[in-house]
Amino acid sequence: MAESLLTGAFIGYVVGSIFFLAGLVGKSRLWAKIAFIATLVGFVLLTGGLVARSLAAGRLPVANLYEFLLLFTWGIVGVYIYTAVKYNLAGAGAGAVVLPLVVGILGYSSLLGSEIRPLLPALQSYWLKLHVLTAVLAYGAFTVAFALSVLYLLGISLKEDKGQSEKLLDKLIYQLTAFGFAFLTLVILTGAIWAEEVWGTWWSWDPKETWSLITWLIYASYLHLRRSPYWQGKRGAWLSCLGFTAVLFTLLGVTLLLPGLHSYR
Repeated sequence: MAESLLTGAFIGYVVGSIFFLAGLVGKSRLWAKIAFIATLVGFVLLTGGLVARSLAAGRLPVANLYEFLLLFTWGIVGVYIYTAVKYNLAGAGAGAVVLPLVVGILGYSSLLGSEIRPLLPALQSYWLKLHVLTAVLAYGAFTVAFALSVLYLLGISLKEDKGQSEKLLDKLIYQLTAFGFAFLTLVILTGAIWAEEVWGTWWSWDPKETWSLITWLIYASYLHLRRSPYWQGKRGAWLSCLGFTAVLFTLLGVTLLLPGLHSYR
């Protein structure tokens, strides 16, 4: 049942991507609204798939990279939907960046082993659950901030008034980054506590730990520098994109390329 729900979610996101892109190119609010409905359907199905998998496994889906990528996409779409509803952006272009990213991540996850496995002893910790869930929220917020940064840099407006659109984009990029940064801080703290519990050390300069710190420093720099008008607007958007590049490398590059304690698949 879980696999059927996850497949349905993937199809919903593919449909959403197509209609979001068509709506952006054709400047059609109708197509964008259809895309948003498909996104909502996909999110409900993905939520159901994660719940079904959790019930089948008797645990949260945090055992391997496949399961984390499912949670990651759930966090991305959840943050996107919340932002779109709160700021009335369902018909805007952010989905044309967010949904194709989600489709790509889910497509990649389908190449990984999806069989349900028992948790390794090192993963059987309350702190791991907090570590993963805070990471999902942090990375989801950073992804949506990246999508809005792309819109800003491409000059794509959320509102009819371009000046108001740029101000709104800059504001949302900042708010999402601040939200993500708070949770990334919790990711690092819970990870340190978990590491001390399992391996007897708070910090070992494991590649994932190191790159998480690099990502944290990039976003800390963004939040600090943005207080200056010089770093608002395009410069801030570029820094947001740099931070997201670090997020992707931390999540996928380190896991796949660099051996370490986090290199589970």
